Parts: sequence; C-alpha cells; structure tokens
Amino acid sequence: MSQLVQFGRMLVAPLTGMASWYNKTAQLHPLGTGMITTGLKTSAADVFAQKVVEGREDFDYTRHAAFCLFGFGYLGGFQYWLYNVKFTQWCGALTRTFGHRATAPIKTFLDQAVHHPLIYFPVFFSIKAGVSGQPLSSAVTKYRTEIWDSLKALWMVWVPAQLVNFAFVPKHLRIPYVAAVSFGWTVILSVMQGKFDAAIAQRSAAAAAAGEPAVLSAVQSAQAAAAAAAAPGSAAPAAPSQPSLLPLAAAAVVKHERAATAATHAPLVAAAATAAGLPPRGAGAAVEEA
Repeated sequence: MSQLVQFGRMLVAPLTGMASWYNKTAQLHPLGTGMITTGLKTSAADVFAQKVVEGREDFDYTRHAAFCLFGFGYLGGFQYWLYNVKFTQWCGALTRTFGHRATAPIKTFLDQAVHHPLIYFPVFFSIKAGVSGQPLSSAVTKYRTEIWDSLKALWMVWVPAQLVNFAFVPKHLRIPYVAAVSFGWTVILSVMQGKFDAAIAQRSAAAAAAGEPAVLSAVQSAQAAAAAAAAPGSAAPAAPSQPSLLPLAAAAVVKHERAATAATHAPLVAAAATAAGLPPRGAGAAVEEA
C-alpha cells in the first residue's frame, strides 16, 4: 500500500511543483503572468476550435490573430486592471461593511451586465475588424446582429464562474482562473464567430449569384442620368428619333433579374426601369417590350 502511495506522489509531484511555481510567479508578477496565460490560452482555444471542433482544413490565420491580440492585450491586461483595481475600489465600502464574499454578486453583475455588453464585445469586434482590414462600421454591424446570441452564451458560462472567482479566488490568481475557465468559452466564441462569418459569406455569395450588383448598377446609372438631365444648364433631352441606350440596358437587366428571382428583386427592378425612362407598367411589361 505504501508503495502505491509513493508512486502516486511521484506522479503528482511534477504537477504540484509546477502549480507552486506558477502561484509564486503570479504573486510576484501578476500582470505579466496573466497576460501570458490568457494569450497562450486564447491561441490554443482558437486552434482547438478550428481544427478539432470545426474540422477546418484551411486554418483561418486572420481570425487566429484577432483572438491572440484580444487575449494578450484585453483579457490579460485590461481585465487585470478592471477586476483587481477598479472593482476593488468601487466595492471598497461594501467590502469593509459586509465582507469580501458579500460583494461577489455585485462584481459579477458589473462584469456581466455592464463590462461585457458595453466594453468587451465592442472591443472584440473592433479588433477583429481591424485585423481583417474591414472598416469600423462592419464591427458596429456585427455587434448589432450578434450581440444577443453572444450574451446568452456568455451568461451561461460566466455568471456562475465569476461568482466563484470574486468570492473565493485570490487576487493574483483571478486572471489565471479566468483563463482556465475561458478556454471553453473561447472555443464557444470562436465557433460562433466562424458560423456568423460563414453565414455572412453565404448571403453575399447568394446575392452576387442572384445578380443584385447588376440591378444596383442599373439603378445608380439611371439615377445619375436623371440627375444630369435635371441639373441647371444641362443639355436638352435627346430627340425621340435618337433614343438613349439606357432603357435597353435597363430592360435587359430587368429581363435577367426576372428569370433569376423576380419576387426578391421586384422593387429594385421597378426602380431601375422607372428611372431609366421605361413605361411604369411593372417588370412583366418591361420584359415583354424588351
């Protein structure tokens, strides 16, 4: 029996030694330890999400770079300052009056109802847009369309986890604790972002296949022609014996669009035909005349 106990201690010794070293390092350098831990964790979680959960053959390096930057800078740096400095200051009076654990629900509420919806996700979407070379407006769009689904997934994981964190975990280990729990959360967030991006790409491809660019181009050309004709000092309209080619082009677009999906693009088709000077008799009449 004693030999089994000794063997078990030999197996556990490297783990306990590493845990002791990590704890001492976190006490001496809490900010640096937190940043390195969260950065490596975020990188590993995204790799796991892409290769294991999603089974991707082509690794998305842009998405991975966004997660790594977010992990090192925001999760490790900003959250250390927020949880260990500002939350302590804001709840100082309550802590002195009611005790440390009594403020855990308040800190959790501030974290989940204020910090994450108003700071965490806007920063995440902005970093992702910047790494992808997209304008900031795309981050605003993603926030508006994805925030509710993201928050529902967030609260299922982090409300109980943060109650434990603020009530029982020492300050110097709060960010490492968050990093440990958030491995699973980062996998969830990474998979959700992959699905959201794939859905956007599918919608864009479907719109291009349906010929939306052609219709929009016809509308824009027709609007430009109408504006030029209405401008002060512009040339007089062409004589009826010299008809413009624009109605023929617009009619051709209308015909193509009706064959593809008349129900979806009927408003755009009608706008293109009307602005181009075709008789306002609907898409069907335009196609027949063409």
